[in-house]
Amino acid sequence: MNYKVAVVGAGPGGAVLARELAARGIDVTIYEKSIYGELGHDWSDAVEFGALKEAGLEMPVLEGRQWKGSLVKTAPDGGGIFEKHAVPILRIYSPGKKTYREIEFKMITTDRRRLAQELVRQAGRAGAKIKYLHEGRGLLYREKGRADLEGVEVYGVVVRDLENEEDIEIRADLVVESSGFSAVLRGSLPGYSGLAEPFQDSDFALVHREVRPYRPELEDGAIGEGGMARLIPDHYRYGYQSGYQWTHIHNEERIDVGAGVKRDSKSEDPRDIIEAFIAEHPAIKAPMIRGGRSLCIVGRPLSNFVAPGFLVLGDAASTSVPTTGCGVGSAIYAALGAAEVVCEAALENRNDLRKLWDVNKKFYLESDRGPSLAALSELRIVLQTLSSNEIDLLFEKGLLDAATLQQAINGHFSPLPAAGKARALLAGFSVPGILVKLNRAVTSAAKIYDHYLEYPSSWDAGAFTKWESRARSLQMKGRD
Repeated sequence: MNYKVAVVGAGPGGAVLARELAARGIDVTIYEKSIYGELGHDWSDAVEFGALKEAGLEMPVLEGRQWKGSLVKTAPDGGGIFEKHAVPILRIYSPGKKTYREIEFKMITTDRRRLAQELVRQAGRAGAKIKYLHEGRGLLYREKGRADLEGVEVYGVVVRDLENEEDIEIRADLVVESSGFSAVLRGSLPGYSGLAEPFQDSDFALVHREVRPYRPELEDGAIGEGGMARLIPDHYRYGYQSGYQWTHIHNEERIDVGAGVKRDSKSEDPRDIIEAFIAEHPAIKAPMIRGGRSLCIVGRPLSNFVAPGFLVLGDAASTSVPTTGCGVGSAIYAALGAAEVVCEAALENRNDLRKLWDVNKKFYLESDRGPSLAALSELRIVLQTLSSNEIDLLFEKGLLDAATLQQAINGHFSPLPAAGKARALLAGFSVPGILVKLNRAVTSAAKIYDHYLEYPSSWDAGAFTKWESRARSLQMKGRD
């Protein structure tokens, strides 16, 4: 095929898309600002098992509380992508740790650096060209004299060769942005395209995590029946500091401790949260082995991922799960769907909006993913207005039950119990405004979910403008 695709950023979505296109004979080049050894985050975190399986990785099998398979690490610093310790059941604590639920956790603890390297290796083996130390700077586009999404046509990208310190113009039939939440490429488009709007502070969580040495035998009261060491529970502390705090065991020697908080000046520093937790547990030792501090995108997904000659994937499109910040799964699912569309476009030698619109259709209409992420984003914003004591009460009274939390943590929207049930359960409690807030959160999220099920199935400027206007109206009403 004489169809050229430039993928900017070797994130999971971009690498999977490049692999799929190259395997079908399409000319694909990945431009990545890092070097190979620095791809991905320097830690392991929870990634959706199903997404990695769909991506074609050889997935391990569960034996007790351990994963077994060729890609499971045999030693803490040995080869492999997946950590040995499995978390089939995750404990979800209330903010005050007064009560908890146990849920099925459909994730696997994955070394993000090794996953990124493996996906890029696969893309290269499939035929994609990879240029490291090349950073996307802006899009090449033509304006067509109309003030909507069809008023612009992307025909290439400007990348910075960081070694030689020079800018290069790359012509391509399709440019794909998979370079993270900075979203430099889509931000270079004119405002009327609807794709250039930057993310707001409220779309982010501030996250800090540390992988530490772990000696469970040193935990106070750690020795249980038969002399076996008890493990610190794998858990999320949900709603704590308007965010969450967690621990995930990696193996017999290491544990991951982290926290994410709302990005504003009033939130406690997540490093202080995890240092306080570590101070309570003598089994968690110094020093930090891996980890770091970063922003995590948790806002609603873009309402559109395409323009003529252009496609956005992953964090640049804000497709992380808002309740956890897990973004790899959504990026992979979106990339696999987009690959089908782009392959058809290449066969027809097209890059127009009407053809590429099927990327949106797959994400919002042919799966539950898009509507769920939009609804969970709205639910997150409203619930952040509740105090820790109020969320504790929702746990205590069963309004945040195991089924609801299991759906939300695993990236699916499920309405909370009806307001009538909430009113009965909370009768006699002095909790001014909690029912109003709860009802507003559930009602707003449910309306947004239903509205996304009515996403335009094909490109029509008038229909999309009307749909998007209604979506914004629902989001604003839910926050008033």
